[in-house]
Amino acid sequence: MLVLEAGHGPVAALRPRGLMARLRAAPVDDGERWPTQLIMRRREGARAVEVNAVLGMGPGGSGRIYGAALGRARRWDFETDNQPHQWDAGGETALPNAWPVAYDDFLTAYREAERLLAPVGTRDPTDPDDDADLAPPPPLSPAHEAIVARLQANGRHPFRMHVGIAYRPGCSECQGSTCLRDCKAHGFNRALAPALAAGAPVTLQRGAMVRRLRRLPEGWAVDYVAASGEETSVTARAVVLAGGALNSPRVLQASGELWGGAVPDLIGRGLMFHASEIFAVAAPEGHSLHGPRKVIAMRDHYASGAMPLAECQSLGMVGKAGMITSFLNDKLRQIGIDAGVAGRVLLRPVGAVAERIFARSELFTAALQDLPYADNRVTTEVDAEGVERIAVTYRPRGELIARARHFRGLMREAFSPLNVRFLTAPGEPNLGHPMGTCRMGHDPESSVVDGFGEVWGQPGLFVADASVFPSSLGINPALTVAAHAIRVSARVGERLAL
Repeated sequence: MLVLEAGHGPVAALRPRGLMARLRAAPVDDGERWPTQLIMRRREGARAVEVNAVLGMGPGGSGRIYGAALGRARRWDFETDNQPHQWDAGGETALPNAWPVAYDDFLTAYREAERLLAPVGTRDPTDPDDDADLAPPPPLSPAHEAIVARLQANGRHPFRMHVGIAYRPGCSECQGSTCLRDCKAHGFNRALAPALAAGAPVTLQRGAMVRRLRRLPEGWAVDYVAASGEETSVTARAVVLAGGALNSPRVLQASGELWGGAVPDLIGRGLMFHASEIFAVAAPEGHSLHGPRKVIAMRDHYASGAMPLAECQSLGMVGKAGMITSFLNDKLRQIGIDAGVAGRVLLRPVGAVAERIFARSELFTAALQDLPYADNRVTTEVDAEGVERIAVTYRPRGELIARARHFRGLMREAFSPLNVRFLTAPGEPNLGHPMGTCRMGHDPESSVVDGFGEVWGQPGLFVADASVFPSSLGINPALTVAAHAIRVSARVGERLAL
């Protein structure tokens, strides 16, 4: 097996040195995030803005940097085709979003993914299907215990969040950065790296940028640019794309000869992001807030009637001045204001003040379920310097914003009388959770791949990332991606055995 990886992983030498160099550098300029910014517009033909691509690059991808949240979807997620008219939110129709896989069939893969990634936590008391085998989590701080008690007093059912963190002595959870001790689980350190160490017949080639795929009589040709800059090609009996929901469809779009030059229209469409609801909950007076922060989850409001919402969970990050400054700078850029170096300097006092305000608060978040609409999509554009850019067209619908506002009311009730302050605009897309651009389904008229991730009409070509999701679910995508990849690997083995 040959693994072609675009990135190199953490490269300390790439981090800029000196004050002015650091001020000028984009937050993604650290060797493990996507190196160029996204081009993002609300509608086709509309003015585009540049936004930071919060995508991991290198072995392990985004999983080695972010979250480590490893929650399962619910049976309801797989079986329901969510459409806005079901909760009286207008007549617009989303793409079909029930999964073509029975939940009980997918459950086997969930269990295998949990065995591999070894999450800690406790089972969700509101989900009869949650039989996860979890390691015990570390103790809660007094403030977290008081927040849990408040939720329980208000009739909610909080539980310990399912996270892939080993919590070795001195663990700081490494949210937003690579864990250099490999305490935080991801696909590289829990699967590929052990296979390489054990002498498995696997080769990892870093710095390889895949350009296109071609069909050969004996299998497949993968054209790519090597780290040296040389354009080369490799042949294979089967190919698995796992470039993420913004890059896998772009490889397929660049491989039009597979379909006689007419790329199926659904490739790249149906883009979903989750609406990122981030809010601060004031810790009860007299209780200290310390230790692990990615600790509490609650699914009492995973749905409201027919309306899909989300799991509420600890964000796992402290509101530090630098993080707040970067957040504010990104918001300005998204509305077309590039403040440059001066803006970053001027915003730092604001970040410092905000850090003091939120010092006694715990940050929570929810990945509010997005729906797949055909005009939300990803393509490739070439800029004036000849650089290929990820071009995203995405418009959050009014029904999503209305659901976000409804969710906020439920959160204020759940945490009452604790003070709850929301820090994001309703419907704000979580650019780190792209999904749905090579959607799975029952037939090629409504989907790109089948229930095992195999591209319709292209035997031996698979997609094993969140681009196959027909719905975004109300949870972080990591565990579902891992479970899907396990299903793909089994089907690839069947194909190669023929």
